[in-house]
Amino acid sequence: MSGSIFSLWQDIKDLARSLLYDKESACLLCATHVSGGQVFCDDCKQTYFRPDLNRCSHCGKLLESQHTECEDCVAGRGPKGMEQAVAWGHYTGAWREFIQNVKFKSQPYLLKRLGPPLGDFALRHLPPPNWIVPVPLHDERLGERGFNQAAAMASLLHWELGIPLWEGLHRVQPTAPQVGLSRKERLHNLESVFQIVSSSQGLKQIQGARVWLIDDVTTTGATLEHCAKVLKRSGAAQVYGLVLAAGLEKGQKKDYSASEFGVIIGSDRRESVTIF
Repeated sequence: MSGSIFSLWQDIKDLARSLLYDKESACLLCATHVSGGQVFCDDCKQTYFRPDLNRCSHCGKLLESQHTECEDCVAGRGPKGMEQAVAWGHYTGAWREFIQNVKFKSQPYLLKRLGPPLGDFALRHLPPPNWIVPVPLHDERLGERGFNQAAAMASLLHWELGIPLWEGLHRVQPTAPQVGLSRKERLHNLESVFQIVSSSQGLKQIQGARVWLIDDVTTTGATLEHCAKVLKRSGAAQVYGLVLAAGLEKGQKKDYSASEFGVIIGSDRRESVTIF
């Protein structure tokens, strides 16, 4: 009898292992087979993460041109108060769907395989920080959603890289959805929304620190800008933004329609992406 139980247990373990192997060896975006611990297939890496493209040295937007800054940042319309922000991928197609599934369909478990490649990307593009700080959600939104996607990302990076989390940044006022708002309107919408709520020991920790500020998506950079200003007023020396996705600026065009991102560069009213 004991031999039969042991055999059954071995069968269950083998099945569980095969299921885990199948899941872990499929591209996270298209389910194509991948090997060697890869998270994305080569096609998805090129389509959505565009390692061949520059990122704007200020706001992190992907650039098809050889420039180091996007036209918005050159014109003074980019986020202020940060040393740099960088986006891992382009907010389009399957990558956009993945991020929206995480946030709006309560699927934070989808993020768990991102730790190693996201950590590697961050270390290649940003100087190592003293602290990782997630962009916070207001308690009302947190109660509705059940989790904060930025905090989930920050936790992944914490465990992957061994960099401590600092959770003294809070969202103390709820805000209306920012869909369709211009950068100016978004900035106004976020006035006095973020505050430091921390012990004296926590405030000492942030003094003179270099911080990675984590969020899922950026459009105008207004949210990152407001958070960075609050952190610096509280003593942080440097703030770097890190996001999963942003827009892509086409080369040699001052005005273009990026329908997959809902942006018209050079227009005051432009984003149609929901950022909370």
